[in-house]
Amino acid sequence: MSLALAPIFASGMVLQRELPVNVWGTAEPGSPVEVRIQGQAASCAADEQGAWRCTLAPLAASESEALEVTSGEERIDLTDVAVGEVLIAGGQSNMEFWMRYDKEVEDYRPTCANPRIRFYDQPKCSYPGQTKDFDFSKVGIWRKATPEDLDHFSAVGYYCARGLEMVLDVPVGIVGCNYGGTTSATWMAPEHARAVQPELAAAFDAKLQGLPYEELLANGRVNVAKNDKGYATWPAWNEFFLPRTPTEDEIRAFMAAEAQKSSGPADVGGLEVGSPQSSEAGNPSIHPGMLTPTKEAPGALFTYMVLPIAGFAARGVLWYQGESDDEIAGTQWRHEEALRTVIADWRDAWHRPDLPFLVVQLPGFGDWMGMGPNDYVTIRACQQKVADTDEHVWLCSASDMGDKHDIHPKEKKPIGERLALLVMNHLLGMPVPADAPRCTGAERKGSFVILRFENPAGGMVIEGAECNALEVQCDGKPVPFRAAARGDQLIIMLEGSPSGPVDVRFAWSNWFRTNLYNGAEIPVLPFTVSC
Repeated sequence: MSLALAPIFASGMVLQRELPVNVWGTAEPGSPVEVRIQGQAASCAADEQGAWRCTLAPLAASESEALEVTSGEERIDLTDVAVGEVLIAGGQSNMEFWMRYDKEVEDYRPTCANPRIRFYDQPKCSYPGQTKDFDFSKVGIWRKATPEDLDHFSAVGYYCARGLEMVLDVPVGIVGCNYGGTTSATWMAPEHARAVQPELAAAFDAKLQGLPYEELLANGRVNVAKNDKGYATWPAWNEFFLPRTPTEDEIRAFMAAEAQKSSGPADVGGLEVGSPQSSEAGNPSIHPGMLTPTKEAPGALFTYMVLPIAGFAARGVLWYQGESDDEIAGTQWRHEEALRTVIADWRDAWHRPDLPFLVVQLPGFGDWMGMGPNDYVTIRACQQKVADTDEHVWLCSASDMGDKHDIHPKEKKPIGERLALLVMNHLLGMPVPADAPRCTGAERKGSFVILRFENPAGGMVIEGAECNALEVQCDGKPVPFRAAARGDQLIIMLEGSPSGPVDVRFAWSNWFRTNLYNGAEIPVLPFTVSC
């Protein structure tokens, strides 16, 4: 067995500054291994299976270093290794959403060239040997921000990295570990997934129609379109659906055309497009039209995407997921435990019980391709509960960023920049306003309701004539009102002087788009209060 590094360790990579750095790979069983960089060395020995892992002492920020790995007469030299800030960008399609389709990409492409901003996209794998089944040559590599490579960046990740690099003046690396249309059950350890998300696990099992999953994998009986995520070219469905929001007529025409071109379904943000997959080679054990979407297998992405990079030193995790946990009505409440389990399993994998998670709260959404949310209200509340009770989890507000008729909002810059602020404030200790305003209580004074907010950052602001997404009720009936922002308060002037208690709800529905901000232009988190 010759000396080798794990794929994420390559020339052009970014290593985390100021934290211990793990480097690992394989070598001849029992052989010594030494890793050198910045004048220091770390040594270890390969185990009986040939696996080795060395840990370097914290490194200083640098734009270019050489990393040397030796084992006996064997040697690997990596060049152009930067040292700075590293973040893992995890979740589903809105984190995966490429800069190629971002609303502002052409505004930034001409001047984006910056060798200090780099991106690694972890191959989207959900079963063993997947990278050998398809062409994965365009993923699993380190890229720099250039006009040519900008397309491949996670848009949220790029804008976060750009914001950090401008302020910190050090290299920033984003490790994308995300996969569109995936549930939380796929991102946690397999032994936890079925207990935490039993309905999602049962829905996956139902698609197998009683056939053993391991047998299907062993026989290569996987849905080709859903598992070829190497993207040797940009797929037609991405090019049609992601740059803009097509009309219903355009969607029907596209789906009809795709169905004629292919006998297999296409993966569109986790939805199926095209005709059912037919039985190949006359195999009677495969029911015609049966799908075996391996990315939905409980624990699959944790096993084949997360574990291969677990331990790669990073400041924290950017997390944008939850849309697919809305698929089964009545189960949205499970998202709280599911999110906690994902966080706990990733922390265990990194051996960091305090690994920070910066969670993007789901924005408003109405409908898309005939699909609408069942209960995003509960999922958002679950995200809030996790952030409220875990001292190393913070919530990024996106309440002003939704698209009523598209599950993929095209404007990712505000979310990326808000995540950058959270990194600077909570992970690096910089005194910048970063947290979203949050209602801390309500007081009734006659015809007035006074709402108080923490994190006003200079004062609350309504951007517009009226405060969007705000509702007031008394005895279940709407109460007309006017609202005005003043300091850390929102003053609600009730019309008709209702005599009973009033309920105030803000962004407490599936669809909304807010315009209530603090002085740092961060939108208020959803809330409901009574007084």
